[in-house]
Parts: sequence; C-alpha cells; structure tokens
Amino acid sequence: MNKKKYESKSVVSSYINMRLQNPEVMIIVKYREYISGKHVLDIGCGSGRTTAILKNLSSGYIGIDYSLEMIESCRKRFEGVRFLHGDVRDMSEFKDEEFDCVIFSFNGLDSISHDDRLKGLEEIRRVLKQDGLFVFSSHNRNHRYAISCPKIELSRTPCKQAEYLIRFFKSMRNRLKNKNQQVFNEQYAIINDIAHNYAMLTYYISKTHQVSQLKAKGFETVEMYNTLGNMLNVNSDDKDSAWIYYVAKKLNNKCRKSIARLEV
Repeated sequence: MNKKKYESKSVVSSYINMRLQNPEVMIIVKYREYISGKHVLDIGCGSGRTTAILKNLSSGYIGIDYSLEMIESCRKRFEGVRFLHGDVRDMSEFKDEEFDCVIFSFNGLDSISHDDRLKGLEEIRRVLKQDGLFVFSSHNRNHRYAISCPKIELSRTPCKQAEYLIRFFKSMRNRLKNKNQQVFNEQYAIINDIAHNYAMLTYYISKTHQVSQLKAKGFETVEMYNTLGNMLNVNSDDKDSAWIYYVAKKLNNKCRKSIARLEV
C-alpha cells in the first residue's frame, strides 16, 4: 500500500539513525538460540536498523526489502552483507525451511493489504524451519490514538509556526486523498494515521485477532509485548501501546492438523 512512500529519499534517510526498540532487544536476548549461529531472514530491513546486531549474531544473515532505495542504502552501509530487493508475498528465491528465524520488524507487515498479508504469512511459514521463530510487530487497533485527524501546532517563533502550518496543510491534503480508502471491519482496520503527515494507509489489528490470524496460518503465538517491553496476554490493557510485538513459532504439520480437528 505504501511502497512509493518507502522509496522516497526523505523516508529512507529518516530510518537510517533509528535504533532497536526495548522489546526487540529483549526478544533478541531471550531467543538468542534461534539467532546465534543460525540462518536469519530480516524482512523489511529498511536502512539497516536491525542489520548491525543480527549479522553479527547469525551465521547466515539475509536482509530483504521491497524498497530498492532502502536496499541500496543498506548495501552502502554494510559491505559484504547479503541484501536482496524482495517481496514477502513471493519469496521464491528462498528454499522451503531455509531459515531458523524470520524477523519482520517495525510493523513492516502493516504496509500491505489484508489479502497480501495472508500471502506473506504463508510465505514466511514456508521458508521457516520446523519450530522456527517468527518475530514481528503490528499496529494495535486498541490504541487510544489509532484514529486521529491533522491538528495545527502552535509556536511563538514565527519560523517554527510557519513550519507547523506547512506540515498541517500537507497533512490535510494527504488526509483528504486517503481517508476514503480506509477499511473498518471486525477482524482488522486499514487506517490513514498520522505517520508521514497522513500520507499512508496502515493495517491495524487487535491482539486477539492477530493470534487467531497466526493460528490460521500455522503459527503458535508464544509471547506478546507492548512498546515499553511489558509482556502481555490477550486480555491485557494495551490502549497505550501503539503497536504490539509478537513472538511466534511455526507449527509442524502434525500439530496444525490436530488443532484443525479440535476446532471442527
């Protein structure tokens, strides 16, 4: 949904100096056995925010992104590291069960449509080894500020006020362009949120529906964290967390069939 935006130089440069978030550090430390000396696929690697630590821990790191500008940025920053211009919806360049761990960080899965998201989950499951680890984050539909509208910021400094006005008018223009493309249903929502001055459409889902979605695609949710790094369950209050971090494992076919029989 947002490929063009992620290929703009301004967005690429804004991602270069981003650091790992607390829940990501906690997950990497806790599940290091799935990363250290293992084959790791870093989907949506962006400008290399997660590359530095993952390439040093793993024995076979590959980063992919559907933004060619992001990939070129990574190749300049990390010589000798393998980066591919790729798409989670079709990862035919990889063999079945090639990776011990797949990471799709910083809500990257939320930038494609619902149907494409399901295709992406199927591809991730295919390239993961049995009992392999899948780590990702996704925007939280229960967040108190998930739905918002552009607002004018105020400043006593004329230059700053002019900057705020320009940003407001950009946001209003983008909002008028995108608001009619929003989707709201029981399972998920696609919301024109505040990101990049309302220039994007973003997938939002609750913990309950995300766990169900993962289960339907052959994953077992192991843990969930809020943006502060606090562990959650499906009933936890999560209104202050803009997105949720999920740790899931690939169910083997035997377990998947057993679950399916129990649900019939």
